[in-house]
Amino acid sequence: MATFQRSGVASTDTYLKYLGEIPDLEQLTFCFRLYLTQARDEIMVLSYAHPEHDDELYIGFDYRNKEMMMRCCNRKWERNVKLELELRSWTSICVALDFAGGKNEVLQDGLIKFGVEHDILDPLRVRGGGVLYIGQEQDRPGGGFTRTQSLAGSLVDFGLYDKTLSKDGMENYTKCEPMHVSTIPIISFAEMTEDFENSKVEIKRRSNNHFCSKQMPYNILFPEVRTFSQTSHFCHVLGSTLKAPENKNENTALNKQYLSHVNSCSSVWIGIQRHMTGRYWYDKASQRNITYANFGHKAAFDDSEACASFKRSQDTVSSGEWAPRSCTMEFCAVCHFHKISFLKLRGLCERTLFDHEYFLSDVRGVPVFNGVYYSIMTKHLPPENASASDFGYWQLSRLDNPSIKATFTLKYPTHYPVGLNNWTVTNDACGSREVMLRMTSCKERQFSCDDGTCIPIHQRCNKEINCLDESDEVSCDFLLFPSMYDEKSPPPRLRLSTPVNVSVYVLMLSMRAFDLTGFNFVCEIEVRFSWRDPRLMLNHLKTDSSLNIIHLTEQKPWMPKVEFFGDALTTSNVITRHRFLMAQRNTDPLPDNSEKLWEDETFEGRHNPLVLVQKLTVTTSCQFDLITFPFDTQTCKLGMVLGGLTKDYIALVPEGAGVKYIGKRKLMAYYLKEEVMTAENVVRKLQRPGHSMKFRNLSTFYVTSTYIPTFIIVVIGYIVFFFPVEDFNERIMVALTALLVEAAFFTQMSASIPQTAYLKLMDIWFVYCITSLFLVVVTVAFINWCKKSAPGCLLWVRKGASERLQVRRTALASRLNTLCRIVCPILTALFFVFYLTMAALIEIPELPIEIPSYQSFLS
Repeated sequence: MATFQRSGVASTDTYLKYLGEIPDLEQLTFCFRLYLTQARDEIMVLSYAHPEHDDELYIGFDYRNKEMMMRCCNRKWERNVKLELELRSWTSICVALDFAGGKNEVLQDGLIKFGVEHDILDPLRVRGGGVLYIGQEQDRPGGGFTRTQSLAGSLVDFGLYDKTLSKDGMENYTKCEPMHVSTIPIISFAEMTEDFENSKVEIKRRSNNHFCSKQMPYNILFPEVRTFSQTSHFCHVLGSTLKAPENKNENTALNKQYLSHVNSCSSVWIGIQRHMTGRYWYDKASQRNITYANFGHKAAFDDSEACASFKRSQDTVSSGEWAPRSCTMEFCAVCHFHKISFLKLRGLCERTLFDHEYFLSDVRGVPVFNGVYYSIMTKHLPPENASASDFGYWQLSRLDNPSIKATFTLKYPTHYPVGLNNWTVTNDACGSREVMLRMTSCKERQFSCDDGTCIPIHQRCNKEINCLDESDEVSCDFLLFPSMYDEKSPPPRLRLSTPVNVSVYVLMLSMRAFDLTGFNFVCEIEVRFSWRDPRLMLNHLKTDSSLNIIHLTEQKPWMPKVEFFGDALTTSNVITRHRFLMAQRNTDPLPDNSEKLWEDETFEGRHNPLVLVQKLTVTTSCQFDLITFPFDTQTCKLGMVLGGLTKDYIALVPEGAGVKYIGKRKLMAYYLKEEVMTAENVVRKLQRPGHSMKFRNLSTFYVTSTYIPTFIIVVIGYIVFFFPVEDFNERIMVALTALLVEAAFFTQMSASIPQTAYLKLMDIWFVYCITSLFLVVVTVAFINWCKKSAPGCLLWVRKGASERLQVRRTALASRLNTLCRIVCPILTALFFVFYLTMAALIEIPELPIEIPSYQSFLS
C-alpha cells in the first residue's frame, strides 16, 4: 500500500515515478483501489507525459463536481465521467480504454459508471517512451507539479495492463473478488521499491480484506464534562448521536475507549434514558426500547436517576458495567458517527484560502476538525500558569501555510467551534479582520438555528417559531436591495424594444351602488399588480404567497402608481381599504452561498415577481344611455392609467381574463351581465387598460309596477265603448277618470327615474297611454255630439224631418261606437309591435373619445 501526503500537507514532492519504459498502447486497462484522506482541486492518480506533450494519458478526479477526468493522446480524446469519491473510505475502480476499437468502460465497486462503444472515431494510441507519475500531475514532461493537483490518500492493488480486460474480470476486481485473468500487468505495485522512484511515499503491506472494507461507523470521545442533556444536544449538533451499546462487543469497545481517557474522564454517558412512567430504558437517539443492558447486579434504581453511565474507574476497571445516574451529573461524551459527518463553515469570503467543509477525526485521542482540502481546526489548551478564566482557544490554519490562520477564544471549557463565533482572521486572501463565522452540520434544504440544531429550510421565516432559541424568525427581510437602488425608477427593460410588463388583475367583490340619477356607480374591488424587478434579490420565499408578505420600511421597491378613471377619463374617487405587498415564488432557489451566515434561500427578482394587492372602494362616473329605459343595457368602464410612464417603458397587461366578479350579480334595478378587460390607447404614448361592465335592466319591476297598471287603465278607458251610448255621463266620467289617473301615474313615475332631454321608451309608453285615453275622451264626446246635435246636412236629412233626423243621429253614434271598439285594439296591437321592435333594436353606438394630451386629463 502506498500512502501519499499522510500529514495532509499538499505538496509537490510526494509521488511515485515509474522507472521502466512505457510501450505504445492501443488498448489499456487501469485498476486500483483508492483511500482518499483529503481532497485536492484535482485528485491526481496517474499522469503520463510524452516528450512532445504532457497529457498523453491522464486519469484524475474532481471531488467537488463528482467526476472522473480522463484525457489521452495529446488531448485528442477527453471524457468526464460522473463518479463520486468518499473521504476515508476504500473504493475499487477499473478503467478500460480501447483506442483502436473505440470501446471504453469505467467500473466502480461493481457498478458500471461509463460504458460506450465507438466512443473514439479515429484510431488513436498512447505513444511510448514517456514519463509516468503517480500522485502528481505533469504540466510539462517530468515536472511542472502543482500542489493543488496531487493525491492525499492511499493506493493499493495498482495495475496497468496493455489490453482491455473482460467486463467480468473488472467487475470481480471492483467487487474485491478474484479477477481470474491471465494477463499480467505491465506496471504494478508487486515490486514497488524496484520499479518506482519513491519521493516521500509511505509503503506498507496489509490484508486485502482491509482494502475492500467500506466506511464504518466510528466513535469519538470528547474529554469535556457535560450534563446528559447537554451531551445529547452536543452530539446532535455535530451530526451524530450519543452512543448506546447494542451488544457486548460494542460495550467492550466503548468501555475500552473510555478507559484510555480515565485520567481526564471520571465516566462517560451512555445514550439511554429511563422512562419514568413505564419503568423501562430506551435509546435516546432511536426512541426504542433497548435490547441490551449491562447494569451491575446490585444496581439500585432511583426515580432521580433516569440516565446511565459506565461505573467509575475506582468501582471497576474493565468490566464495562453500567450504573444509573442523575441526569444533572457531568461526565464525558462519546458521540457515535454512522459515517463521516461534514460541517460547513459559513461566512468566509469568496476568495478565502480556508476550506468551507470539515469533518471530525480523532488524532491521538484529541478531537480535530479536518478540512476537506487543505485546512485543519485544532484546540489549544491554556498554559499551566494561565488565569482561571483562560480556557484556551481554537485555531483554524492552512496545513501547507500555517501563517494563514484564524482563532477564537473559548468562553467556557466545553466551547467548541460549532455555532456562531467571532473569529480573528490573519493573512487570508480577504485580509486580516474579525469576522463572524458559523459552523453547522446542517445538510442541504436545512436551516441551522443559533443553538446548532437543524430544521427544514421551509420552516425559516414561516411566521411560526420552530427553533428553541427562536432564531428561525429573526432577520426575515424578504428584499435585498442593491446599493444604488432607486425606488422612483421602474425596473429596467431587458430589451430596448420590449416594455416591462405589469400584469393587472381586478377582482370585483361587490357593487355597492348603481345610481342612475347621479350617473355613477360605487364598487368594491381588489386590484392585483404583478411585475418583476431584476435589480432585486428575494429571500425566504414560500410556495404559499400569503407567507411572503413584505413589511415596507424606509427603503421600498418600485411599485406602480395607478390612477382610476371612469367614462371619458373622468377622475374617480378612490378610497384605499387595505394594501399590502408580497412576493410570489415561481422558481427554485439559487444554490446555497456559504459566504452567508444563514442558509437563507435566495431567489432572483427577474423570475419571481412582486405582487401589490389593493382593496379599494371606487366611485366613478358612467355615461348612461337611457333611450331604451327600462329595457336598457348599460356599459360602464373603469380604466387605469400608470402615471408618468409611457407604454414604451411599462405596459399594463391583463393577467388571464383580467377581471372577475364574485359578488351578487342581481342588483337593486340592474343585473351585471358580463365584465370584460379592455385596453385602449390614449393618444400615442399612453395605455389605458380597464374593464367594461354590461348591466341589464331588471325590467320585470317596471312591467309589473308600471306597464301592467297603466295598460289596465287604458283598457278601462277602452271599456267605455261597451257602455250604452245613451249613458254619456257614465262614459265620460270613466274616460276622464282613467285619463287623470294615467296622468298622475306619469307624473309620479317621472319623478323616480332619471330626467333626460330625450324621450325614453317609458316616456313613449306614457305618451301613448295618455294620448289614447285622451282620444277616448274626445271620441266619447264626439259620439255624444253626433247623437244629439249632428246637423242634417251631415246625415243627408231634409229640414223639418226631426224624427228621421233623430233616428239617423242615433244610428251614426252607434256605428261610430262600434267602429271604436274595433279600431282601438288594432291601433294598440300595432303600437305594441312598434314598441317592442324599438326596444329590441335601438342601440346607441359608443363613440371613441380623443384626449389631446396626458397633462390635460390629469389637470
